[in-house]
Amino acid sequence: MADLAVMRRLQSSALSAEELEEIHRRYPDDTRVQLGLVQHPRFPQATALGILSKLFAADLVRVIKNVKANPYVRKKAELEFLQRYRRLALGEKVSLVKSAPNSLLLALTDEDQPPLLQAILQNPSCSEEVVLRFVNRAADRGRFYQAFADTAWHQSAAVAEAVAHDPEAPVRALLQIIPHLGLTGLQRLYRDAATHPSVRERIRAYLDQRE
Repeated sequence: MADLAVMRRLQSSALSAEELEEIHRRYPDDTRVQLGLVQHPRFPQATALGILSKLFAADLVRVIKNVKANPYVRKKAELEFLQRYRRLALGEKVSLVKSAPNSLLLALTDEDQPPLLQAILQNPSCSEEVVLRFVNRAADRGRFYQAFADTAWHQSAAVAEAVAHDPEAPVRALLQIIPHLGLTGLQRLYRDAATHPSVRERIRAYLDQRE
């Protein structure tokens, strides 16, 4: 087991590739050290790639999120994580998704289990792009909209516009987006013959208040 001094050394950007390789040889079974090495920008890429498969899924997330790590190593860590992710238990998936970076969330927009949808949408790293992929995906969006209702994503103008164009959007979601939809979008939604009467009524009341 490596001591604190070794872990501190790994924080230094001044270490050479040779010094990093030596630490790698001295602590081959220490997961903390190997994780630190993989994230070091000077650690040899080929050696780092060989370590990824031995890391825990949570450690792979740390590598992916570390902007100082080698970009190619980070991308390979992402692929390794996604291969492993599908085999994990639901509870572990939820825990990992809560701290996942946006790049991973973009790869998970086919998820349909309520706990995972909530974890994705409430993740601080979740972007408009992730939410828009959910709104525009061809798969059923019923569970997505259930999770969507408990977030603040309806306040995004881009998301509101996409929801307004979704023929499968439930009444609750349409009511939520009304204050955040532009005038053109509100008029289009109001004139659409398929729009629910309660949504039309709310749009009329909202526009009357604005005058």
